[in-house]
Amino acid sequence: MTSESTEKRFVQRIRELLVSLPYDMKVLFEAISDENLPAEARQMAASAAISCLSPSDPIPDSTGLLGYVDDVVVVRLALKRFLELGGEEGQSYRERFVEQFRSLDEDLALLKAYLGEAIDWIQNRMEKALLKAKYKGKDARTYVKEDEACVFLYEEGQDFATRYDIDDESAVKLQNGKVVVDAFRRRMAQGSR
Repeated sequence: MTSESTEKRFVQRIRELLVSLPYDMKVLFEAISDENLPAEARQMAASAAISCLSPSDPIPDSTGLLGYVDDVVVVRLALKRFLELGGEEGQSYRERFVEQFRSLDEDLALLKAYLGEAIDWIQNRMEKALLKAKYKGKDARTYVKEDEACVFLYEEGQDFATRYDIDDESAVKLQNGKVVVDAFRRRMAQGSR
């Protein structure tokens, strides 16, 4: 069982990450079009973007604030994996996008401490399914290889950022972490059927 202080830190950090989600996604879009990066790193970035833009992610965005928490978690996990796959050029993103990478390791440790098996489920799902994910009929490899597709995905991301209405004021509506854990557990149970 997690402590109250861990839950409090989790809720506070998720609120912050919900507000910064469109900015974090900008890193993904930058990486998708960066031809200096290894293809695998670019595909991981595209896969995470697809997951965030897709209406059929683990917790549907139509559920409101809670529906974006899985996107936040996927982006944090994907940024870590991106660094692992990106080699030297990928590591340069830490310097270019300080805000998005500064607390990445601490964020992932907090997510693991609070979400427990749910974070393992998300990470496993991400590793297995993310690269196969499709958005508007195209997969991550297509968005990386084809300039026109890359521009389309970028424009979809811009549209997402424009419509995204979570700010500091609305993020405080997330009052406790239990609703997050419960949502992930429900989704995990559905996936095991």
